[in-house]
Amino acid sequence: MNGALLGAGVLISNRAVNLLDLTRIPIEKIDLSIVRGDDYYASTIKAVEALGGMKRFVSKGSTVGILVNSRYNKPGAYVKPEITLAAITLCLGAGAKKIISLENVQDSYWHLNSFSKDYSEAIGDLKYAGNNFKKAKIQRGISLKDAEVEADFLDCDTYINIPIFKQHEGVRITGCLKNLMGLTSQDTNRYFHSGSKAGDGYSNLPFLSQCIADVNLLRKPDLCIADATEYITTNGPFGPGEIVKAKKVVAGTDIVAVDSMGAKILGYDSGDIMPIRLAYKNGLGEIDLSKVKIRES
Repeated sequence: MNGALLGAGVLISNRAVNLLDLTRIPIEKIDLSIVRGDDYYASTIKAVEALGGMKRFVSKGSTVGILVNSRYNKPGAYVKPEITLAAITLCLGAGAKKIISLENVQDSYWHLNSFSKDYSEAIGDLKYAGNNFKKAKIQRGISLKDAEVEADFLDCDTYINIPIFKQHEGVRITGCLKNLMGLTSQDTNRYFHSGSKAGDGYSNLPFLSQCIADVNLLRKPDLCIADATEYITTNGPFGPGEIVKAKKVVAGTDIVAVDSMGAKILGYDSGDIMPIRLAYKNGLGEIDLSKVKIRES
């Protein structure tokens, strides 16, 4: 057992004692797990365990790609580092050989709170994608027929999407679907915004929304872990903005259902959020939360 894996086990047991015992208890199969609490690290572990545990998603010796919304530094605009660290330590505990940051989490991200200092070994073992873009065809794409994406996104054994739910001035909210733009090239990103290489902000929101729905056809996430602990409700996605503290972590495997829950938490009808509605039409998941088995704790 390597040092990172051993350290991950110790940190998990110290921070979230008894939570991993949930894996030994027969549980009802659920689609979405929502955990509320002040300890966001423990909440993340509990949310994943309610789905059956990280070993359901990560095999021993596998490579895991994590996509973390970490580029902004204003409160309520980035995923809490303790949520990301809980995901990393759970992956190591499940036997992952390599964990790759698909959007290249910066060192400054880990310094956004003091929690990270206890996880220096796990952070040090994190690999980075390195802007190695690969053009991929999108077979059922409507507005987007191909996209340049990080090669590791296509090649990793397990893909975990870790967004923050927050307000967005263009498409109204960000979540798992929008988060995928974090691993596209600048040319592809500009094309999303205008339909041309020139780029034109949010002048063509239907086109942008369809591109978001289309790029997610490349690969469904094996697991989504979404931050709804503290988020901006204005001036998104960059912030600063008005902040709401719902103190919730949402986990699930259905990207449309997870984002639909995010819309609900932020006070929207998911059918009014264009990328969610179009992703549902693309067959990426369930938009009607009444058809989704949810556990809240």
